[in-house]
Amino acid sequence: MVISLIAMIGFVSCEEDEDKDPKKEETTNTIVDVASSDESFSTLVAALEKADLAETLTGSGPFTVFAPTNAAFERLLSDLGAGSLDDLTAGQLTPILLYHVISGEVMSGDLSNGYVSTLSPGPGDTYADVLVNTDEGVTLNGSSSVTQADLEASNGVIHVIDEVLVPPTVVDMAVNNQGLSILVEAVLKAELEGTLSGDGPFTVFAPSNEAFEALFSELGVGGIADLSKTDLTPILEYHVVSGNVLASDLTSGTVTTIGGKDLSIEVGSSVTINGNATVVSTDIQSTNGVVHVIDQVLLPENAPKNIVETAMANDQFSILVDALSKADLASTLEGAGPFTVFAPTNTAFQSLLSDLGASSLDDLTVDQLISILLYHVKDARVMSEDLSNGYITTLSTGPNDALTTMLVETDGGVTLNGSTSVTAADIEALNGVIHQVDKVLMPPNVVDIAVNNSNFSTLVEAVQKAELVTTLSGDGPFTVFAPSNEAFDALFEDLGVGGIADLSKSDLTPILQYHVVSGNVRSGDLSSGTVTTLNGDITVDVGDQVLINSRATVTAADIQGTNGVVHAIDSVLVP
Repeated sequence: MVISLIAMIGFVSCEEDEDKDPKKEETTNTIVDVASSDESFSTLVAALEKADLAETLTGSGPFTVFAPTNAAFERLLSDLGAGSLDDLTAGQLTPILLYHVISGEVMSGDLSNGYVSTLSPGPGDTYADVLVNTDEGVTLNGSSSVTQADLEASNGVIHVIDEVLVPPTVVDMAVNNQGLSILVEAVLKAELEGTLSGDGPFTVFAPSNEAFEALFSELGVGGIADLSKTDLTPILEYHVVSGNVLASDLTSGTVTTIGGKDLSIEVGSSVTINGNATVVSTDIQSTNGVVHVIDQVLLPENAPKNIVETAMANDQFSILVDALSKADLASTLEGAGPFTVFAPTNTAFQSLLSDLGASSLDDLTVDQLISILLYHVKDARVMSEDLSNGYITTLSTGPNDALTTMLVETDGGVTLNGSTSVTAADIEALNGVIHQVDKVLMPPNVVDIAVNNSNFSTLVEAVQKAELVTTLSGDGPFTVFAPSNEAFDALFEDLGVGGIADLSKSDLTPILQYHVVSGNVRSGDLSSGTVTTLNGDITVDVGDQVLINSRATVTAADIQGTNGVVHAIDSVLVP
């Protein structure tokens, strides 16, 4: 064969000499040649050689290569904690480099929005896809930009890019696609990123952002932030099947998800799942599985429910559900929230009706129910472990639409307003949490606030002896500067008496009236100066703390009742 080749060369040479019209030698300028001639691709060329891929890209092709610059490779090496290509194996480099190569010559003008298959291998006989966006220039996988296009070679074309593309997992596929951003947020909150970035392979039916928005509207929640990990995990697992199942492999029937629940698939002119979700984009291939985009979120039978649905599913809350319906509050608690609901049992409601002399909810007005029911709701998701001693606001309103407060004590279990106990905590719902309670809570007036708090027991005793209960339980509104038990103890010592029993009604009445101001004056409305009480003027000094008559300090403010507000103080005011 060598002799024949020499003879052929000699024949051509003689012919050229005789004709004296030399034929130009045919030359090639392959993709590797083009890259080798440009210093900005020296790292790419070195990587191709290390991975033994240079020879492939000098082949006939044609190929389209998205060529990272040296600067792009430096950033990749830094991200990987590698000092140079020497720290990466050929096995590591090969899938990365092949992820930059498309079979065929695709000029920049031929690129369009969508996924393109690369030569980087996925599970089985598949190849990983890259996402192309051409809305503003050309970007790949949402972050790498084409900075120079259409460098032609004899066996294809090169497009220069500013970031090395790394073959994606199914999670990366979602991250790279803005149309799946809510799914990514859900996966992160459910802490499933590690699972779905594993070996797999997985088939993911990925709901679009629009699908999630429709779910939020249906469930009455504002977004992923209103759902817990417990809410999201069973829903997301219901969208994942083991194996790399391409669209061409889908058949009508039932498949089991990684959450152990079955999906019903019907293959016809389109692919539908569970009779309503349609596959709108198929075969988005990654290194550890394939993604099919769907237009609805799939919900397993045991999917979490909103607060009203959760209550409806529990027979102990049937009267609560009826009350919410009568008060037209069900839609509120089906809303975005999040809410914390202290939910009275049927037994608790029956006790309330008995106390009120009512035989059923029909004997209560809508306004009565609204005030009572909203007093059991806080506008935040508060788990039992987050509760602590002190006051929390409810959605029930007092004067000037100020939100009434509830006393929480956690020293021995959780009690509310001194007598109602949480008997079952942390019943999670999509838009909040339910804590079951054994009594119906009644929105308190300023007297009730003192009665409910053992730190005001001496004040309560004084109010009763002075026969001011009826007055202070009236319409008001009142602002009460309420001395603590310790404050009264100090007064008794100053007066040389043993307690309230040693003081008469006439002794107590002017003192107590000196602690009451007309109006619902919250701490934000207080200013330095003179304020008139029911028994003369007091001096208020507002600074880092609020001082009354230069000696009593406000220790707890804005304890809101239905007919006024209470501010706790550490000294008794004496007119």
